[in-house]
Amino acid sequence: MATIKVLGLPYEGVENFQPGAQLAPASIRWAYDSIELHSVYQAAAVPDFDDLGDFYFYSKEKPEKFIDDAGNLLKKQNIKPPFIALGGDHLITYPIIKYLSASGEKFKVIHLDAHLDRRDAFVGNRYSHASVVKRIEELIGEENVITLGYRSVYPEERPRRAEAFKVIEPLMRIVAEETIPLYLTLDFDVLNPSIFPAVSNPEPGGIDFLELMDAFKLLKGKVIAMDLVELNPLLDATHQSSVLAAEVFRESLILLSR
Repeated sequence: MATIKVLGLPYEGVENFQPGAQLAPASIRWAYDSIELHSVYQAAAVPDFDDLGDFYFYSKEKPEKFIDDAGNLLKKQNIKPPFIALGGDHLITYPIIKYLSASGEKFKVIHLDAHLDRRDAFVGNRYSHASVVKRIEELIGEENVITLGYRSVYPEERPRRAEAFKVIEPLMRIVAEETIPLYLTLDFDVLNPSIFPAVSNPEPGGIDFLELMDAFKLLKGKVIAMDLVELNPLLDATHQSSVLAAEVFRESLILLSR
């Protein structure tokens, strides 16, 4: 098994309601230094991984340039599965999927999120955190993107494959049916804001940490790469969310290990 690579993509678009997600990769690393490196949820220790650091993009007002620059970075760094990308806002997922798809990888996307992210445009921008999944569906097909746990809908959003509120029940069906690898994109606002308040667009309800860990156990051995997005450290005065994000990062490393 290849060593897992970790890279930070601290990009954040200008349209964000409460800015701060660009600080998340650094905050996750800071909190990671304070947690145990063994998981009681997966009964395993964190595997060796190669942290490539954060890559900054000075193009927040030009998301198309960020997409090109991020794609060129992934190619230059020769990023191949398994890897974890730390965002940043949710747009970081688009250049990753574009890069993987162009490189010949065959996969489907599991999208855990409080929102569908399928607007055609958000405040006039077709490349934003609110339209990222719409753009991904255009790349790889609607049938290859599955959203679970959403709790908010914009009228124009009409997903082909999505289930509101639930994660575990539909995921059990998905892992039983799908025969190709999966890419996991995890927006932290899928979690209940009572346990993870530091997101820019919190939604009532949401899953708890144990349900997320059950999801990880179902996905073990099926995920080739993933990203963690939308932590907002500027809303995290007590560091509660950053520490929880670091624990999700630890569990993600174990999820990708063999």
